[in-house]
Formats: sequence, C-alpha cells, structure tokens
Amino acid sequence: MRRVTAAALCTLALVGAIAGCGGGGSSTAAEAPMAAAVSAKANAICRDFERELKAIGDGALADPPQTTLELTTQRFVKPVIPVLKKVAARQQALRGQAHNASFTLYANLFDPAIILAEKRLQAGEAEDSARAHGLEEQLTNLAETQRRAARDAGLADCDLDFPRVLLASISE
Repeated sequence: MRRVTAAALCTLALVGAIAGCGGGGSSTAAEAPMAAAVSAKANAICRDFERELKAIGDGALADPPQTTLELTTQRFVKPVIPVLKKVAARQQALRGQAHNASFTLYANLFDPAIILAEKRLQAGEAEDSARAHGLEEQLTNLAETQRRAARDAGLADCDLDFPRVLLASISE
C-alpha cells in the first residue's frame, strides 16, 4: 500500500502536465497586455480549476487500486479529462477578446493536452506502462510550453503547481 501510494504521488506530475495552467508574470514586450476583464476571467477559470483538482485529489487514495498505473489512471487521469475539457472550452472562448498571442497559444495548447491525456488513459487502461510513461513525458513537455505562454500572458492566478495542489489535497 505504501509503495503504491508513494509511486502514485511521484506520478502526480502527470496531472500537472495535463492541467496546463501555470506560470505567472508579465506579458512580453512585443504585445500589449490583455484587457483586465479578460485576465480576470482567465484567472477565475484557473481558480475554479484548482478547486476541482482539489476535489479530485480528496479521497483519491481511499481504497486504492493494487497498482500504481491503475491508481494514477483511474483516480487522477480519468477524472481530470472532463475537467480539462471544460477548462479548455472556457479559456478558448476568451481568445477573441484577449487580442494576445501568448494567451491564444496558451488556450490552443489545451487541445493537444486533451488528446495526449486521452491516449494516456487508454494506455493505462491497457496496462501499457511503457506507453503511459512516454505519454506522460510528452504531456510534461507540452505543459512547460503552455505554462510559459500563461506566464507571458500575465495570468497571475494560473501560476499554480497543480501536482502540488493534488498532493496537498490527498494528504489533508
């Protein structure tokens, strides 16, 4: 049980990669900052996302599955995908109002993240740990790009470490 739990916590980085919100900072000098109203909406979406991730993490280890792959697949990846789709739709709806290339990139990167997360779910359900690990690496790389875009867009409330959010909610 302890080994499964420890290994599951190590793979929470996957969920952070899936989550995609991240990075605080200011917009780049090459583009104008987003309107305050758009930034406020985008940041509110990330605050809602954080609450939903905490809810997913809460109780995720109650009666855990036997393997780490099953635990991460069923308790973290699977429930995050519909939340991720909802966040993507909400953030992408703001693209036309943002007039900010960094925000557009940030919002557009949800689509490949969702595809990779769905493939990760399939790999986990097929008990293909090597494929699951490879997809986790791709998600991590994609998330770094998305975090940088969020940082460049100036989304201060999206500057969250989602694996840490989940980890904190698990241990509460």
